Amino acid sequence: MPIATTSLGNPTMNMFRNGNVLSDLQSLFSVEGLVAVVTGGGTGIGLMIAKALEHNGAIVYIVSRRLDVLEAAASEHNRRGNLIPLQGDVTDRESMQAVAETIRERHGYINLLVNNAGLAKNFLPKLPGPGEVDIKKYQEMLWNAGTPQDFSDAFDVNVSAVWYNAVCFLDLLDAGNKRNNTPGVSSQILTVASGGAFRKDDKVFSVSYTLSKSAATHLGKMLAHFLKDWQIRSNVIAPGIFPSEMVDGLISDEYVKASVPLHRAGTIDDMGGLVLFLSSRAGAYLNGTVQLIDGGRLLLYPSSY
Repeated sequence: MPIATTSLGNPTMNMFRNGNVLSDLQSLFSVEGLVAVVTGGGTGIGLMIAKALEHNGAIVYIVSRRLDVLEAAASEHNRRGNLIPLQGDVTDRESMQAVAETIRERHGYINLLVNNAGLAKNFLPKLPGPGEVDIKKYQEMLWNAGTPQDFSDAFDVNVSAVWYNAVCFLDLLDAGNKRNNTPGVSSQILTVASGGAFRKDDKVFSVSYTLSKSAATHLGKMLAHFLKDWQIRSNVIAPGIFPSEMVDGLISDEYVKASVPLHRAGTIDDMGGLVLFLSSRAGAYLNGTVQLIDGGRLLLYPSSY
């Protein structure tokens, strides 16, 4: 005679039963003890991300070529003493392998890699409207907006470095999964692209930047597929206007008010809130996504988003 079983003895039913129990707010968004690497972490969006993580309990290695900038950032913004500067050039594979080896010796794993370092060149002049200049003048303006090397440099930093840095840290991300410090939260790569990656209009400030960030966005999606069997997640952040060295002198308060429906630039609370969500149990079920955070800016332009 068959023995009757209840849902309490069924692992699948237990999984669904436990899935209906909401974690408390503190544990849901906790990044306590998380080990992260943030490239370009000494300024701008990278520093916002690093501060949000470190101030809430993570150990954060900030990486860039400029050690003095990193050390100044760590000195000024450390809250728990876990904002750690490491010099490394994201376009130099040996340099980033040395960074990975340092972290391997200190921790043996990481939980989060933030590919944030970015470069913008080939800035376009203000282009004329229809009928204002002939095609030869228009051609000249586009031809002289930077060099082929500038174009290549943008792709080296914004695309190639994202790929090779992701590969460089794979074993450490896998080791983070094996430690399972926070149940339900697997290791992750976050790629900081740009809302501009989706624009199709002729008012972008740099063609090479726009195209390279579009490529970086697609690469972030591809990484989710490459790494799915190891449960290493990959998500993309697509920011709009945030204070950074890249936009210093290019964007005025008047411009921001006219080109962002919310009439302001993004703040550390905006970026920090998103990163804490993505890095914690709260966002642990996201993989292969693009998180647009631009105050509605793309609503004003033709885009592919």
